[in-house]
Amino acid sequence: MSVNEVKIKPPPFELEVKGTGHPSSKTYAIGGEDHTLGNALRHVLMQNASVEFAGYSVPHPSEPVVQIRVQTAGRKIQQENGEEIDTRLPATDVLKEACDTLIAQCEIVLDQVEEKMPEAKRDRMEIEDALHNEGYEGEEVIEDVGGDYDDEEMM
Repeated sequence: MSVNEVKIKPPPFELEVKGTGHPSSKTYAIGGEDHTLGNALRHVLMQNASVEFAGYSVPHPSEPVVQIRVQTAGRKIQQENGEEIDTRLPATDVLKEACDTLIAQCEIVLDQVEEKMPEAKRDRMEIEDALHNEGYEGEEVIEDVGGDYDDEEMM
């Protein structure tokens, strides 16, 4: 390893939910991610009318963790019988919806790139075939692709 190389630590966890308060206000720590996912999710979350606040932070550049904070909007409604109904959606549901939206947007962009550049589609198919032959299936590919590699494996 040369002087200018930095060894990135593996993430200490995949997902950690922080916050013990109301389900409409949570912080999610996602391991193995950085500003790329944090900013994209924040942007999608803020497009949702039921989101009051969405923000993200990367606590330290050498730690592969992004923290995403979600607070949903809503109010408490007083019923005639005296019970209160909370109209705020759970933050987890809103974050899942944002992830689905972001995945759909990425697929649209990928389809457009592959339409204009057939070699990109060939490359993707070769990568998927190679991963399939190594035993990776479906969503596992996303989790396993970013692993640690020795210098010899990279050459």
